[in-house]
Amino acid sequence: MALLLQYHGILLIKTLTLTQQVIYTIKGNSMKLKMIKAAFLGLALAIGGSANAALVLMVDLSVENQITISATDGASSSTYSGNDGFTGFSLMDLFATPISFADLGISFISGNITSANQVSNDNPNYYWLSSATFFNIWNFSPDLGMTFDEGSLAFTGSVTWAVSAAGYSNLLAGPLGGDVLAPYDGISTQSALLIGTWERVEVPEPSTLAILALGMIGLGARRFKK
Repeated sequence: MALLLQYHGILLIKTLTLTQQVIYTIKGNSMKLKMIKAAFLGLALAIGGSANAALVLMVDLSVENQITISATDGASSSTYSGNDGFTGFSLMDLFATPISFADLGISFISGNITSANQVSNDNPNYYWLSSATFFNIWNFSPDLGMTFDEGSLAFTGSVTWAVSAAGYSNLLAGPLGGDVLAPYDGISTQSALLIGTWERVEVPEPSTLAILALGMIGLGARRFKK
């Protein structure tokens, strides 16, 4: 059985492997019911425990039309172990508003992000629902494993993707932080756990002094030419 998804800008099939032993049932409205259930679960977790969770991921939008997600030295708030790199982990409320695959225009640049107890495959995948605002990272380790130990380092590495101008604007308009849940992709019926939180690196804006300095340099250059 398989699911359609977006991978490096191409519409692909998210297929199950034998090692995962997971069966996805997609029939009629059952898919919608699963997504609604996952959404309510994520909301309950956000209300219950995020206030005490450590900062585990940083989102950097300082380079135009790029997003970089990097691990911090934050410890996981939960313990989880399983071959569930297929479902992966999600940064909740990353987007300002839901965005389609075509509008985000995402493409992989480089990255080695992974859960701290796994080796990276240097090619993490991304996924999201065009009707939601979370962002999912999955298939980041060779064995599709994903392990977190409460009180121990949650993630290592970082990953960078290029995005469209529209996608970049959407991200800039989004929240400054949110929860990190795993295993969670908005589809799986497994119980999601709160791993920690993510925060956005503020995009530096040119100061008034810097703008004035540039103006003076421009005037000086004009006078020199005369």
